[in-house]
Amino acid sequence: MSRQIAVVTGAAGGFGTTITKTLLDIGYLVAATDISIQKLALLQERLGHPESLAIFEMDVTDIASVERAEQQITETLGKTITVLVNNAGIIHRAFCLSGRGLPESVKVIDVNLVGAFNCTTIFVRHMAQQKYGRIINIASVAGIWGAAGSAAYGASKAGLISATESWGRELGPLNISVTAVAPGICKTDMLEQFVSSGPMESAAEDKIVRSIVPVGRWGTSDDVAEVVRFLASCKTNYLNTAVISLDGGMRVGTI
Repeated sequence: MSRQIAVVTGAAGGFGTTITKTLLDIGYLVAATDISIQKLALLQERLGHPESLAIFEMDVTDIASVERAEQQITETLGKTITVLVNNAGIIHRAFCLSGRGLPESVKVIDVNLVGAFNCTTIFVRHMAQQKYGRIINIASVAGIWGAAGSAAYGASKAGLISATESWGRELGPLNISVTAVAPGICKTDMLEQFVSSGPMESAAEDKIVRSIVPVGRWGTSDDVAEVVRFLASCKTNYLNTAVISLDGGMRVGTI
């Protein structure tokens, strides 16, 4: 098989940048996609790897945009697409009693869930032809527990977890494993935007994290990328439909 290609959505964001770098470091050709070609250009300049990294503008909510990007990727890098990281995601804080925020909530579901459907539908065709593939969905513990003020985000991630399990059942016979990473409290620009729109004061954040996360720290994009690296390079297809809670042990508490 020719050198393998990994497609990363939302590659210009916090998780996406580190995931892209990690996949490059372990030898993949990486197709970095995002809705902002300007941010992708900065990513390409920062990471280097001119022979291994290519950037492609793609709106995951628009199936025609995904199809165009897929055609550009195969023309530029080839057809050996064996890894898809559905990472593109946004968040919006809205409380149901406020009576506001419905359009933004719908957009959250479109990007986080519909986007993953669009990309999986298009890129899995290459994996099916090759009888090999790894689809890695970036979910969230919010999709397992829910979180006040982020019903749309939690619902989108819960849907992504369910889709992971359903796709894994469908695609397992084709040697395509589908897994999900569910990060907990991670220090990212997206989380800072979410927190800044709510009642939590910045000075209290670290104390709260230490009180609810047994390892006593924030999660990072490096933590997420390390799990993605493992899932992308894992040789066994028996690791299928797994949802990895990457939360520092938060789900069991600190008592």
